[in-house]
Amino acid sequence: MSRFIAIYLVVYGFLALGHLIVQIVLGQLDHLRQRKLVAPAPLDWTPAVSLVVTVYNEDLAVLHKCLSSIDAQDYPRLEAFVIDDRSSNRDDLLDVLEEFSGGRFHVMLSTQNRGKRAAQRSVLDEVGGDIIMTTDSDTILPPGTVQALVARFADPRVGAVTGDVHVTNKKANLLTRLISYRYWSAFHQERAAQSFFRVVMCCSGPLAAYRRTVVDRVKDEYVSQVFLGQTCTFGDDRHMTNLVLREGYDVVFEEKALAHTEAPTTLAGYVRQQVRWNKSFYREMLWTLKFAHRRHPYMVVDLLFQGVLPFLLMFALGATAFQAVFVDMSHLGHYFELLVGIAVVRAMYGVVRTKDLGFLLFVVYGFLHLFLLIPTRLYALGTIGRTHWGTRNLKVAAA
Repeated sequence: MSRFIAIYLVVYGFLALGHLIVQIVLGQLDHLRQRKLVAPAPLDWTPAVSLVVTVYNEDLAVLHKCLSSIDAQDYPRLEAFVIDDRSSNRDDLLDVLEEFSGGRFHVMLSTQNRGKRAAQRSVLDEVGGDIIMTTDSDTILPPGTVQALVARFADPRVGAVTGDVHVTNKKANLLTRLISYRYWSAFHQERAAQSFFRVVMCCSGPLAAYRRTVVDRVKDEYVSQVFLGQTCTFGDDRHMTNLVLREGYDVVFEEKALAHTEAPTTLAGYVRQQVRWNKSFYREMLWTLKFAHRRHPYMVVDLLFQGVLPFLLMFALGATAFQAVFVDMSHLGHYFELLVGIAVVRAMYGVVRTKDLGFLLFVVYGFLHLFLLIPTRLYALGTIGRTHWGTRNLKVAAA
């Protein structure tokens, strides 16, 4: 038994570190390639952009900052559609919505709460842009964001683009700091690696843009998605991205397009967010595998590793704990050495790229991942057919 566990840990370590190193290498190659894109599109190439913001129970100050950042964009052909999905605090929100009504803003008020996708669908029939961009109502867009996203559409093969999302409340507590570093890894390592092969599998909700002609083809299917007999109320960003990939278009990550959004400040809020994200991941994984063979092989490999590795890690912990209790406690030490080693490798790439030693906190995140996020993933998979966490209440995690 001890020999089997030892071999298993070696195999798991090889797979986990191998996957991580491949992501880092590909992410770095995509980063170097993007640095060469000094002028990715003609300066006079300015297709019309329609930016869609769906609002539901948002904080007034946060919404004001979001809309102000959109108004400050210097992109010449930008219109913004702001739709309130019948927020319970609409009376309070009206002051902010009225302030931004007119000019490049179009404000729409739903008569009932229908969910994010249905709200977006009603707007998609009204927009006139060649590029449809989406952002969340708690997101701030720095100057130049729209231009950076749009520039990638000069390549006719590109159907969707996502940007780099930062955490505005990074310094609130240890949790938000850990989430901030995890976000950086998710974009500059995982999505960048996918972007190298032009198969990014999730254009993040806070910052995404899609080619209008593709959206027109898939918008009805996007809204009507059903899984296990239930209408899908979360994972909208991942599903729209996969629809674009299925249609044969490329999806890329643009590191010069920035967005700032708030992260959950409590473990309860973070767990709610992760349950929702994990449910959409496994649902979309099953859906994506139906057409993934038509894309670059890295897409299937990355999907399978992301889906399976967490469970291999949990099995390794269970087997090691059994050995530690009934045979030798040193086995548990070897397991945690492996866990720390993987975290250090992940951290060092962030340190090298950003010169921020705070990435060494990934060692702490590794234990959070093991003892909180993997059980959360198991719970999400076991309740994947339930959709009651698809929307948020006031100031809970981003929709």
